[in-house]
Amino acid sequence: MNTRHLLALAASAGATATCLARPTAASLNLASEQAQPAGAGESAPAKADPAPSTQESSSDWRFEFTTWIWLVGMTGDVGVRGRAADVDANFGDILEASDSIFAFSGRLEVGKGRWGAFVDGMYSDLGAEDQSGPVGFTDIDVTMETILIDFGATYRLGEWKPTGNAAGNSRPTSLDLYAGARYTDLDVELDPRVLATRSKSVSWFDPIVGAKLVLPLSEGWHFALNGDVGGFGAGSDFTWSATGVFGYDFHIGQSRACVFAGYRAIGQDYSEGSGNEEFTWDVVQHGPLIGLSLRF
Repeated sequence: MNTRHLLALAASAGATATCLARPTAASLNLASEQAQPAGAGESAPAKADPAPSTQESSSDWRFEFTTWIWLVGMTGDVGVRGRAADVDANFGDILEASDSIFAFSGRLEVGKGRWGAFVDGMYSDLGAEDQSGPVGFTDIDVTMETILIDFGATYRLGEWKPTGNAAGNSRPTSLDLYAGARYTDLDVELDPRVLATRSKSVSWFDPIVGAKLVLPLSEGWHFALNGDVGGFGAGSDFTWSATGVFGYDFHIGQSRACVFAGYRAIGQDYSEGSGNEEFTWDVVQHGPLIGLSLRF
């Protein structure tokens, strides 16, 4: 090997040694990041926040407005100032005889923590034709204008996170107790075919106590059941109500909404006066309902 070859090899070896000894920019950056203490220079990447929960909490304020249409039928005894009728009319009968065929209802519930309050109102102007009367008297037309208002306070006895297919439902399983009053305002007219018409307006308050259960069934569906009893001679001799619905939850903008369908019944046994001034209302109003609620 001649001198020129030796010099070339020496130069090549020197260049290789220089490349191996010289740190690259990437290696400098990596070393700097490893050596840099936490908090110095650029901050360490923040941990991602957990996904927000859609589950309602009992510590949050709860607002729910509900409105529904009630397809009412009725059975029972009605007496007005010496006239009496045995009423048995389904929704079809009332539809045929009434100018206004539905009972319109609305409910507002407000709550925070375990405590809450509600007001629930209903208005109807309905009639039933050719109802039965005492022996020898038939074909009595009955018209009724009714206002019912329930109001009171609620206490959440228990609340449980749903599981299984209902784990993604925003509603908890819940059981509420409530107590309050039912205000009734009636304007009733009995019009027999062969006797003079009789009418009377009455109103009264009943104390009521009840319970409400909400049971999520799946991510979107739930079942709700509530019922109460009252009166106890303070207003009517006895009153009761029961409502059961299946609801489907969805969103309207940022608000939670629900459409539902079910069945409702309200019974009242009230009387006052005697003789020609006697009034009797021993009636059960019942029928299917459909509605919409909004939660905020």
